[in-house]
Amino acid sequence: MTSVLSSRVVAAQESVVVSGLLSEMSRALREKDYRGLFTYEFGGALQTLRVTHRVMDGEEYENVEFLNGPSRRVERNGRNVECLSAADQVLRGMFPAIDGNIANNYKGLQQHYQFYIRDDERIAGRLATVLQIVPRDDYRYGYTLSIDKQTYLPLGSMTFTSRRKVLERLQFASLDLDVDDSWVGAVGATSDIQRPEFEPCESNPEPQGWSLGWMPAGFVPAGASRLIDVGDVQLYTDGLSAFSVFLEPMGKNVAAQGKAQRGATVAYMQQHVFNGKAYTVTVVGEIPAITAQRIAGSLQFQFDPVQPPLPQTIPSQPPS
Repeated sequence: MTSVLSSRVVAAQESVVVSGLLSEMSRALREKDYRGLFTYEFGGALQTLRVTHRVMDGEEYENVEFLNGPSRRVERNGRNVECLSAADQVLRGMFPAIDGNIANNYKGLQQHYQFYIRDDERIAGRLATVLQIVPRDDYRYGYTLSIDKQTYLPLGSMTFTSRRKVLERLQFASLDLDVDDSWVGAVGATSDIQRPEFEPCESNPEPQGWSLGWMPAGFVPAGASRLIDVGDVQLYTDGLSAFSVFLEPMGKNVAAQGKAQRGATVAYMQQHVFNGKAYTVTVVGEIPAITAQRIAGSLQFQFDPVQPPLPQTIPSQPPS
């Protein structure tokens, strides 16, 4: 009996540590200034990148430069630090489907993942806590996170399948917490600079006319939008993994079908017909291909997605 109680105490203590690590890591990624070099490895390819993240006047600014191959830079500017990512919102209990505190959120994640704290390791000259996250089913991936003991920034991450096959690996080679404005300097004339816009903190999209008939347990809606050149977009997350579903009308050309995969990110395309009209659904995210295929096949229509439903009116009563 004593050993059983001791095991429960240890498990409870580890749960508190794990939920604290996840919470502090999400906060550090949004709120801390940092700059560093990191490597990204997937499918036998290796890329080196430089990332700079700053918080100025309550807003996030991020710059990612690709240091090998064609000159490219991605800039994300002007997101309010109070805007939580979809995963952060799940972890912090912002969705009705999730219990309203970190401890209960972690308990919810434990239904779909197993968490283990491993031995510490040293990355980029810094000591990190290693957190291993193992999926309980084949519908999601697992992760190994190396979380800096001082800053709680993730110094390394590895994504693997339920059968422990590694799909991609990211790891810092250097990390500097004293960031100045030198990273804003000019780049070469041939550089490809991308400036994606941050989503607003709150959005109230119009009814989209479609929904998913199936998704892995634990995933909840995390936002939706209607883009002119893209179509309808809906985002889902379980707090660790996320996927997006895109729906657009098909033109005269026959759209591609099937899947494409790079590292842990898969894109699966499939066609649907509703009221004689053809649509292409594309599922993109860090989920297994079998999951993306099943999600795409479960699409359900309530009305024509291109035209929102007309408001219902009460017919007038005939005169007596």
